[in-house]
Amino acid sequence: MNIVVLYGGTRDGGNTELLTETVIGDLSVDKIFLKDYQMNHIVDQRHEEKGFDQVEDDYDQIVSKVMDADVLIFATPIYWYGMSSLMKTFVDRWSQTARDNNFPNF
Repeated sequence: MNIVVLYGGTRDGGNTELLTETVIGDLSVDKIFLKDYQMNHIVDQRHEEKGFDQVEDDYDQIVSKVMDADVLIFATPIYWYGMSSLMKTFVDRWSQTARDNNFPNF
């Protein structure tokens, strides 16, 4: 089983990371620290005929790993009652991936 953990915190060894490490214990997991990747914001082009413009960053590298996962764990601090901006940007980019021919099974 391929387990991927997406860490949305910005602080090394922060509370979210420590709690997640306790939960996963000795399981073999692929850890993705979103803070270590360049992920740009996008313009919402869901309703445009041509779809989204290409974005040059590390997002496709991350989503490729996520697509291979059997289990996906989202580990994010809660700021002002919502997920971290890193995690939010990652989730926002799903709109683009849903229309991307490189990820037909998204």
